Amino acid sequence: VFHEFKVVAYDFGIKHNILRRLASYGCKITVVPSNWPASEALKMNPDGVLFSNGPGDPSAVPYAVETVKNIVGKAPVFGICMGHQLLGQALGGKTFKMKFGHHGGNHPVRNIRANRVEISAQNHNYAVDPTSLPEGVEVTHVNLNDGSCAGLAFPALKVMSLQYHPEASPGPHDSDSVFGEFIELMKQSKQQA
Repeated sequence: VFHEFKVVAYDFGIKHNILRRLASYGCKITVVPSNWPASEALKMNPDGVLFSNGPGDPSAVPYAVETVKNIVGKAPVFGICMGHQLLGQALGGKTFKMKFGHHGGNHPVRNIRANRVEISAQNHNYAVDPTSLPEGVEVTHVNLNDGSCAGLAFPALKVMSLQYHPEASPGPHDSDSVFGEFIELMKQSKQQA
């Protein structure tokens, strides 16, 4: 099998279906533990780095925020759920504990770039405060139930993230296209190299 992209996936509690979706796009994935040094990940010369979902408070894993900081700008990055929150912090933003969190397979999210509403699967208690983010970071997705930040992009540093689960198995699959966006990000990066 021809693998077009090498992806290093940091495992904070990764879901198998995320790996399955990336593999279906021709990615060869190396899963590394959450405390894997950034320098070691970069030595693997990845086309992209995924920071996975996982439970808990992103503020409780400062080592992971440092890892993200040391990778951002050196390889295209995709953060999902916990990975999204770690990216928010690594970019200088703040995360906060939500009153009730988001739990369920039916959360409406506005995809600002595509100008459409997607139904999403969500399971998290923390969110990124978009007002705390530096210039250049754009909010790409908004939870329509409470207006919270559900996705980010920092095009200058080839960063993208989602607060929820685009790989949801058995569904919904409205946001599955985000894997294709990550592939595009890696493709552009390779062409510029």
